[in-house]
Amino acid sequence: MSFIKKILSLVLIVQPMLLASQNKYPTDYFGSPIDFPISLSGTFGELRNGHLHSGIDIRTQGVEGKPIKAIADGWVSRVVVSPTGYGKAIYIDHPNGYTSLYGHCQSFYQAIEKYVNTEQYRNESFAVDLKFTKNEFPVKKGQLIAKSGNSGSSGGPHIHFEIRDTKEKTTINPLFFGYKIKDYTRPQIKRLLIYPYGPNSSVNGKNIFHEVALAGWGLNLHPKPGQDTINVCGKVYFGIEAFDRHNDSQMDNGVFSIKLMIDSVLMYSHKMEKFDFEESRQMLALVDYPYLIKNKKRIQRSIILPNNELPIYKNVKHRGIYRFDKSKIYQVKYVVGDIEGNESVLTFHIKGNNDGVSFIPKIPFITKNETIMRWDSHNVFKREGILIEIPKKALFDTLHFKFSIDKPQNGGFSPVYHIHDPYTPLLKSYKLAIKPTGFDPALRNKLLIVKLDTKNEKPIPAGGKWDGKFLTTNVREFGSYTVLADTKPPTIKPANIQNGKNISGQGSIRITVTDDLAGIETFRATMNGKWILMDWDPKRNLLEYKIDEHTKKGKNTFRLSVVDTRGNEAVYEATLYR
Repeated sequence: MSFIKKILSLVLIVQPMLLASQNKYPTDYFGSPIDFPISLSGTFGELRNGHLHSGIDIRTQGVEGKPIKAIADGWVSRVVVSPTGYGKAIYIDHPNGYTSLYGHCQSFYQAIEKYVNTEQYRNESFAVDLKFTKNEFPVKKGQLIAKSGNSGSSGGPHIHFEIRDTKEKTTINPLFFGYKIKDYTRPQIKRLLIYPYGPNSSVNGKNIFHEVALAGWGLNLHPKPGQDTINVCGKVYFGIEAFDRHNDSQMDNGVFSIKLMIDSVLMYSHKMEKFDFEESRQMLALVDYPYLIKNKKRIQRSIILPNNELPIYKNVKHRGIYRFDKSKIYQVKYVVGDIEGNESVLTFHIKGNNDGVSFIPKIPFITKNETIMRWDSHNVFKREGILIEIPKKALFDTLHFKFSIDKPQNGGFSPVYHIHDPYTPLLKSYKLAIKPTGFDPALRNKLLIVKLDTKNEKPIPAGGKWDGKFLTTNVREFGSYTVLADTKPPTIKPANIQNGKNISGQGSIRITVTDDLAGIETFRATMNGKWILMDWDPKRNLLEYKIDEHTKKGKNTFRLSVVDTRGNEAVYEATLYR
């Protein structure tokens, strides 16, 4: 087949998919949320830490305070202020059945900002989640609704922007609604992995995955010389690492679509069109999770695990697992595309054979502490001093559960329980109950369950409430857990005040707050005995109060109390003059 014919065949495959999706959505109804060209630092469906990205991240030229505008007429239906997640976020319902969301804001427009501030003072809480009816805060297309920021779990100044189906609650790729970005750049395919499926399958004679080094570019990606044909016996599945870039940006963004063909037959495809927000954690089933944990690289696999319910898949045969038994050579082709139709193509060959497996990795000795846990059943595991309950559909696949115990470490009040391994993902949390031993009764309320990092770094708090003789919590990772005590209060460090300071020349009070183990649960700031609002930014350990009418002229008494999850309290007080 000639080069031109190959290109035409790919266009015929891809173009109908793009047009079919685009025709579902209005492309001339919504305006831009910003006054400058849209450039992205994050794409819809991008693989993030533990979830699929549910919108697009719009760059704001590296600064905060850019105007954000309503993309169409509608009404403010919800406003959320949170120290994590989307931070300060505003939701607008539109009469055409869609909801737009603008996250990580610095502030809201005046009417909303005033209302939110009133509710924060009424509830004496920085975090609020407010719902509104249709007639309370109507907005017009192009109206200023907020200023861009870096609030919540943001990694830098930008706007997180979503369009959702109001009724179905699904989030939809905003680029289907007529938004254009400057993009003439093909996606890049960085890695190819081939995995044997089952003990009787092999890749190049071994029952372990095989990573193929790649060469070429664009429509002519291929394995490096000497690796073009991979010998396979039995069932295998595939995986690739791929990312996309846009013009004028060096950001590695997520790709829009992936297709896999064997001997020109489409065997697997997915595209990032829409999904339910609650489904975003299913990303852990899409990637090679052990490879992600060990190598920090996101390999997108063709295999569909039994509890993977992402709606992104199309034309998947045999759950993405393919048998190569015939002694012949198969052509395998990956086509990776962005939403603008730019594509890269990786072609390689598989030689099927019946020679079997020449190397099988050593299987650990199976002990009486191992058991089978089905993904579609409720699983209960009990041993002396520990109870584990994994609910139905918390696992992505049936699991050969591993468990072992080590002696207490670092002054722990329970053994170290090794619960399966840290390389198996979970969709939902499971119940973990541990019975502490050997502690002074005075420490009872200071005990908590912690996860021990695989690199022996700082323990990660998992909390825990008493239920009889057990500390009980919910966790959603396997790994090593034990019980420690936290008797140390948080640390408070004033950044721009001290006792007796005249603050009349400054606009805010800034204080850093940290905690060594249990984690900060609550804080309360007062000026002259009355509650004041401090913005809480956990990623910077920063509390900030913007000086307002609650600080009077002359002498003021400032007090800050910070309490961790084990009830340890730290207090800072200062006399300030204005």
